[in-house]
Amino acid sequence: MKTYEVKTPVFEGPLDLLLQLITRRQVEITAVSLVDLVDEYLKTLQTLGQLDMDVTSEFVLIASTLIQLKARRLLPTDDGVELDEELELMEERDRLLSRLLACVTFRDVAAVIAYRLEEAGRYVARSGGMDFSPLQKPPETVLTINAEGLAALAERLLEATEIGPDLDHFDLDLPSVGEAMADLRSRVVAAAEADFSDLVAHAERTVEVVAYFLALLELARWGVVEASQAGWLSEIHVKATETKSTEEVVSEWE
Repeated sequence: MKTYEVKTPVFEGPLDLLLQLITRRQVEITAVSLVDLVDEYLKTLQTLGQLDMDVTSEFVLIASTLIQLKARRLLPTDDGVELDEELELMEERDRLLSRLLACVTFRDVAAVIAYRLEEAGRYVARSGGMDFSPLQKPPETVLTINAEGLAALAERLLEATEIGPDLDHFDLDLPSVGEAMADLRSRVVAAAEADFSDLVAHAERTVEVVAYFLALLELARWGVVEASQAGWLSEIHVKATETKSTEEVVSEWE
């Protein structure tokens, strides 16, 4: 919103700011010439070339407020003023101040509305309506199956989609410990004594080595072979003994 600028010997700037300074007693009202204000206003109208309602309404409101304030200051005061009259004067002052605040408030609100109108002018509202009416009820679902049939259908679907765990990464062709015991015993007897690594040199998979190691522990526990180790993580030395046969040990183990 445009504001009216005034130039007087004691103040130069917006008219509403002059009124604020006067109400705060930062500018003496008696030092402001209303004649100068009117002359400045008429010069402003001549410069504009046409009547601006914003500037005119602001000037009329604030100038009238200044006239009332100046009249209160210029009129002589009676020391014997009664309390009711003094309260009336205070109420009049408060009304003048509220008028000033209303003027400033409307001016600021008008500026905000103008800004929002300018911003909203950049948007285009959607021309189409809603895709559906929120008041319209959805169509009723007609069920052609009872609860038992629905349960049976769900069971068939679960059976059709049931997928077991993926076991492709497991080596399911596990060697038999009993067979490993018999083979390991025959190899030890043929060699009389040998290292465990030589006895399982033919094994191609780790699980086969594990099966032969378990077989060695069982054969040693039953006294069919003797197993010894010189130190920690050293080679295991295996030697045959003359005790139970391998068949007896395997049958008892199984």
